[in-house]
Amino acid sequence: MLTKSDLQSFLQCARKLWLEHHKPELVPGDDLTLYRRATDGRIVGEKAREQLGPDFIWPAKADNETTAAERAKALLAQSPQKPAAEVPMVYGRLYARADALVPSGKGYVLRETKAKTFPLKKDKLTPNSPEDHHLDDVAIQTWVMEGFGLAPVRVELNLLNNQWRYPGNGDYSGLFRQLDVTADALARKGNIITWLKEAQRVLDRDMPEIVTGKQCSDPHDCPFLEYCKKLDPAGPDHPLELLPDAAGKNLAKKLRETKGYTSILEPKPEELVGKQALLYRRIQTAHANGAGILELESDAAIKALPYSRYYFDFEAIDLPVPRWEGVRSYEHIPFQWSCHIERAPRIFEHAEFLDLTGNDPSIACIERLKEVIDPEGQGPIIVYYALYEKLRLEGLAERHPQYANLLRKYVERLFDLHPIVKQYFYHPMMKGSFSIKSVLPVIAPDLDYEALDEVREGTGAQVAYLYAALDPDTTAERKAELDSKLRKYCRQDTWAMVEVAYFLAKAGRPIRPIGM
Repeated sequence: MLTKSDLQSFLQCARKLWLEHHKPELVPGDDLTLYRRATDGRIVGEKAREQLGPDFIWPAKADNETTAAERAKALLAQSPQKPAAEVPMVYGRLYARADALVPSGKGYVLRETKAKTFPLKKDKLTPNSPEDHHLDDVAIQTWVMEGFGLAPVRVELNLLNNQWRYPGNGDYSGLFRQLDVTADALARKGNIITWLKEAQRVLDRDMPEIVTGKQCSDPHDCPFLEYCKKLDPAGPDHPLELLPDAAGKNLAKKLRETKGYTSILEPKPEELVGKQALLYRRIQTAHANGAGILELESDAAIKALPYSRYYFDFEAIDLPVPRWEGVRSYEHIPFQWSCHIERAPRIFEHAEFLDLTGNDPSIACIERLKEVIDPEGQGPIIVYYALYEKLRLEGLAERHPQYANLLRKYVERLFDLHPIVKQYFYHPMMKGSFSIKSVLPVIAPDLDYEALDEVREGTGAQVAYLYAALDPDTTAERKAELDSKLRKYCRQDTWAMVEVAYFLAKAGRPIRPIGM
């Protein structure tokens, strides 16, 4: 018997489905992205069930899917006016669980909860229509439900309302909004039999030959990606897809389709066109020569910066169900920052903030900022990819207007290293990426993020926060360990910015003071 999850995996990638059944041991045991997604889903599901009221049916588990479904149907027949949660259903050798069946007239509303925000008009933050894989999900459930003998009167996606702010006092009445997707579900359910047959054929045969690509992260990051990469056929040493950003990828696709190029070394320089043509040609030259390129003018913007210089980085948590008053679903709330301060050339000190109490860290975060970064000073706040810090500061200002003027001053002082690196530097080791974690191994190979253990990137920092601040089962010793690892990681991020700035300025390596 296949499950709804099996079909969803099949629709993402046939090999993913095959590996889940035949080689499940390949799933990394410490996959932080999987942990975060599962945690978000569990918390959102709990809140969705609360909305069903205190008296709802929750069918017990059974030895097998068929027995569970038969018992669930009997329970629904006994109490047809009660809502039901996590209802097992079976039809056509396909098993699915309905998040909620809500009585409506002579039938049920099928309500599927997702830890996603509600579709809005195009605002660059949320989609303006339901996601395809969510519609496939409810189509599968609708097909099973009809065959199970419970044709839905309406099909809904139960999504987080990201325009609602938590008012406090446990009032989550506005957390969700329902989106009627009945027509979409009915239109798609005719595909189910075909999907079932094709998925079963995949499982009955040898592992599919599929090259890694977009499907490895759409709609979810695949836990088998590293395994599958090893199976990919050897490609060119310098693929066209090294061209960065959406425009670069589009140009690579065009050159591949129209010219047959596969390597970035093949196009003539004049064929590398667009607003970032100089960047593309620098990347091509660097790969052709096997050496990095640092343009002559890279030092000008850095040397013009006054002192004191504040190398700064936020870490933030974005919870699907807000815990603190005034916060929206998935609003990024800073719980940590690090700041390396250069009062004069090569004279450094360090300041930081970290709140693992589980309380809203926002006011304490701002007050500590006031102490460390002179609000009336002129020194730049140096960051890497300024949009992130800008949005965090603006978000704090919106929620705490008494600090708005202060935070706006900080926003005005942000200085972004990222576009300067893109404008003046590239090394083949960066493989088309300009993230600080791609640049640092080139200019400071001794600063290894992999040596930082479990907190070595943003998702790791968020998971560490969830354990340390919000998990009641975390021991004091474990919390202290996570506290130390978070501080070490964030300090490395801001020292990395120091290294990048000195590199661009052609000033040699800075000396990191002991303990920083």
